[in-house]
Amino acid sequence: MTSFRQLSGVRVLDAGHAPFAADLLRAAWGEGGADAVPVRFVADPTLPEGGHRVEVPEQGEVRLVGDPFAGLVYAARALVAAATPAGLPVGSTVSAPGLPLRTLWTWDHSTNWDTRQLGQQEIGALNPYAKSADAFGADYRRLVDFCSRERIGGIVVYGLLRDAHGGVAAARDLCEYANARGVRIIAGVGINAYGGIYFDGRHRYNLATWLRQRPDLAAELPKKVGFDIDEFGDLHFPASEYMMAACPSQPDNLAWHRDAIDWLLDTLPVGGINFETGDYGSCACARCAARTGGERTSWSYEAMRSVYPTLLATARRPGPAGVPLRHLVEVYWDNIFDLDAQKPLADLPDDVAYQYCVNRAFWYDQRDRLTAEHVERLPHTTNVLRTHAGSQWNRQRHSWVPEMYADMAGRSGAAGMRGLTIFAEPSAYHPTNEISYLAYARFSWDPELAWADFWRDEVAPRFGGGAEAEAFRDGAALLDDPAATGAALAAVSADALGMVAATSGEVRRRWLWLAERTSRYAYAAG
Repeated sequence: MTSFRQLSGVRVLDAGHAPFAADLLRAAWGEGGADAVPVRFVADPTLPEGGHRVEVPEQGEVRLVGDPFAGLVYAARALVAAATPAGLPVGSTVSAPGLPLRTLWTWDHSTNWDTRQLGQQEIGALNPYAKSADAFGADYRRLVDFCSRERIGGIVVYGLLRDAHGGVAAARDLCEYANARGVRIIAGVGINAYGGIYFDGRHRYNLATWLRQRPDLAAELPKKVGFDIDEFGDLHFPASEYMMAACPSQPDNLAWHRDAIDWLLDTLPVGGINFETGDYGSCACARCAARTGGERTSWSYEAMRSVYPTLLATARRPGPAGVPLRHLVEVYWDNIFDLDAQKPLADLPDDVAYQYCVNRAFWYDQRDRLTAEHVERLPHTTNVLRTHAGSQWNRQRHSWVPEMYADMAGRSGAAGMRGLTIFAEPSAYHPTNEISYLAYARFSWDPELAWADFWRDEVAPRFGGGAEAEAFRDGAALLDDPAATGAALAAVSADALGMVAATSGEVRRRWLWLAERTSRYAYAAG
């Protein structure tokens, strides 16, 4: 039989390197008192990031062991979660992530986690920031808190550095807030594209500022600047400073980017960098054309090969808590099975993660090809799947997609991929996003988790029961059905309002969301 240990207070030991984790314990039980239980934090750098162990003996010190960055926070949360009215279960538990690189991908302008803010946007890749300056921190602190609770390791932020929401000071505040909670802020940077290292502002490491000074270094872009995604359609970017691009064949551009990366890592305590050379048109000048030999025009592997060795060497530094920085290199989309196209990447450094993006139709058509044998044939050893599924780019920004994320995590883990990245710009206030994010969190931590267990433990309680959760899922599916009639949507809304009347608290809130959303769609359907 399980024995339990009572805690009426804690005495925290060796928590200098994990102050937030220590505060979690103090908030739960208070500190001090004659019968306070000593709880010792032990940093173990040999553990994988997020790995942790909780040891509760019948007497003596409780020990929380974890990696120096996130593991101690996770261990503290696990100890608090284990408490029951009878006390803490005596024994030892060990946990580590099945997919070590678990990352959420965002643009600053369309990340809406503080739903009270004006100026919200729901789509775009080269947008101005329309909210007030303080909204940036309000949105991202909520997202960081969610990641820390749900053991999601990092957040890619494109537009991290922008004058409109506070520039360096706001970005530093966010990084420090996230680092304390075991969440990496990964700077999304464009190399020769997407604004450079400082996305928007009169800054020396903003790409438009640089190219205004050196117009001779600009790329020759195609007439159409944009790209096409099957699930979204043909996308054109409007002419603006944001879409200016630099020629990758010009040595001065490479030197400028190298200095900018140095400045970034000297200035901000980021957890890593998401590198992208641009997907809205590659340079068509004579030098680039001669080197690439007629590559596709949306992005260039040869351009990647020409700049990344220098930049990745520059970025190779320790990060928060002394752990290595986490760098992700975009390998763009729907090409993970095209080994010939990836040959130019074979000589790139092997100590970073290469991130292959897939769209939902491609995933459903090709997912059986994601095998361990194929992953072993990829040019590098650390590979991550990133998906547009569940985002505006696949017309799914508020869709119910937990089954897809569970499938991606399970297949990625079985094939030997090291991570999974999803979009997470809408708040978990939206129940469809909430359940999708929870599926991502649970199945990326444990790719062998059974769907039935996830449904029983995580989904059913949030809607009032298993049958009720199924009804919510089926009703939410109508929101994505272009053939859904106004009458059908109105019927779902009426049923949802019945659940609103029969429930309370957060369960009621979720049903109220469905009632309002289907009512809005019914109105639009006529």
